[in-house]
Amino acid sequence: MGRLLAVGTVEVLVENGTLGLVERSREGDVQYPDATAGSWLRPAEGMVHAHCPSNVIDARVRVELWEREPDGKGVWSHSEETEVLFPAGELCVYTLGESLPAGIGLAAPGWYRVRMSWALNPETGPFYSPFKGQRGALEYAAAGHEVGLEGVDQYCLAQVWNLFG
Repeated sequence: MGRLLAVGTVEVLVENGTLGLVERSREGDVQYPDATAGSWLRPAEGMVHAHCPSNVIDARVRVELWEREPDGKGVWSHSEETEVLFPAGELCVYTLGESLPAGIGLAAPGWYRVRMSWALNPETGPFYSPFKGQRGALEYAAAGHEVGLEGVDQYCLAQVWNLFG
């Protein structure tokens, strides 16, 4: 199991289903890369963009930096992983309207694995997929995430670790 190196939590207003991680030096250059059909995460150099379910307005994002891959994924509404080339520097959580420091600095540039998992708040839903052709409300996995969901529509856990660390 990897060792947890740093943790930061940020609350954001989600605009147009946009939420992600970006390295501070790239925050003025946020782009929206192409994604594989049905993929919730879209990586690009220095950032990873995550689609958010419809109607998500308030989100709490916990960013964790790990020495190596953390054990277990837990029970979430959805979880997905990707690889991102991050320059060394501070990670920020961004939406279309703002970019907020997560208080986590990367010591070295390199390839990092990012796992983003989220739970949806059953008290503020229903929520629907942003992808065309997918019908029906998304599943809730709030059990065990009650504190993270308190007062928000979505609780997101972004776990980051160096692939070669």
